Amino acid sequence: MLTTIIQWIDTGFQNLIFIPVIFLLLYSFGVLKKEKPRINLLHKICTVLVAIFLARCFLAHFIFTPVNYNRFVDQGYFPLIRALFYE
Repeated sequence: MLTTIIQWIDTGFQNLIFIPVIFLLLYSFGVLKKEKPRINLLHKICTVLVAIFLARCFLAHFIFTPVNYNRFVDQGYFPLIRALFYE
């Protein structure tokens, strides 16, 4: 049950990451007013979300590959890794 919820959250995160990316593009091109505190807070949050997504992509494509599957089978956190990267 818990792995299903984690997979659902991960899939939603991957499908909706374009929203913070669009906000960052609008912010960097000057469409949004940068002097407002709420906009600055949203910029920081979106930057963190995009950084988390890039770290997840790096882990999925370079660390948690089928070649390294046997290295992570004996670890205690394997159900979480299997739910996120192998299923």
